[in-house]
Amino acid sequence: MEINGVTIEQYAELCALMADTAGDESKEIAIAESKGVSGSNWLAAKEGFTKKMQDPADMGKTAVAFMPLYQAAQDKLRGGAEPCSLETYSIVHAGMAFRKDPDNPSEKIDYQVVLAEHGFTHQQWLDCEGYWTPRVGDAENEKFDAALAKEFSTILQAESDKIMGISRD
Repeated sequence: MEINGVTIEQYAELCALMADTAGDESKEIAIAESKGVSGSNWLAAKEGFTKKMQDPADMGKTAVAFMPLYQAAQDKLRGGAEPCSLETYSIVHAGMAFRKDPDNPSEKIDYQVVLAEHGFTHQQWLDCEGYWTPRVGDAENEKFDAALAKEFSTILQAESDKIMGISRD
């Protein structure tokens, strides 16, 4: 799959490199050009791949092809290291799932508040989710690790109990 001379593999690598640009096209273009992709080809590829991933007629095929490539590119940039610890992932996950909005206790807290409290941007959190979810939340995934999944579950339960004021003593 290719758009304006940019393969989906290149697109995934460039997206990983651009994770902290916050959509600033001038920064994106500079990164694309540093990797041999012209600014105009990058912008066309970005628009084209985005449209394909949002197109119901594509039935998610492009997104399914993109995500493992993107995650591999992120892993490569991190040198294989975890983007966050399992403990941090579990605590943030619990906060997003169980904390209530202080102004409207019938609603969940805005997840962006939880991310900011833990020093994450949305993109950084997506990196953490992409890393940990296959390992602790998807028993069908080749990366799944039952011991890590148990540790995640234990931390998640303890943190959700703390959030909800439940004592298990």
